[in-house]
Amino acid sequence: MTTIRSKVTEAFDKIAARQPDAIQTGAIRRVETTGGSPSNPDGGTTTTTDYPARMAVFEIGADRIDGTNILAGDLQVIVEPIGIEVTADDKVICDRGTLTITKLGRIASGGETALYDMICRGSR
Repeated sequence: MTTIRSKVTEAFDKIAARQPDAIQTGAIRRVETTGGSPSNPDGGTTTTTDYPARMAVFEIGADRIDGTNILAGDLQVIVEPIGIEVTADDKVICDRGTLTITKLGRIASGGETALYDMICRGSR
């Protein structure tokens, strides 16, 4: 049975074959703190993990910039599903640098993530 997720992966493969520059391998960076408590002055241990992910990064057209939710210079990032569920606290690492996720969109059919469609912002 073909799933939407497998169709998205197939589409990424086709685009990468035709236009290698359109799809890049970047990462989703997750920072997690374990341990620590109010009685622990050290605050726990912080671990940073980069999860490789294929993605397409686009500039956002002027007609979509509203000055509040989407600013000039923001990027639309389409990410193929990876082994973790992406959260708004994660960062996107790509050829544009380290990006902050300002709007996390998740396309899911039947609960299975098919792709992430995010609005991301670089450092200003």
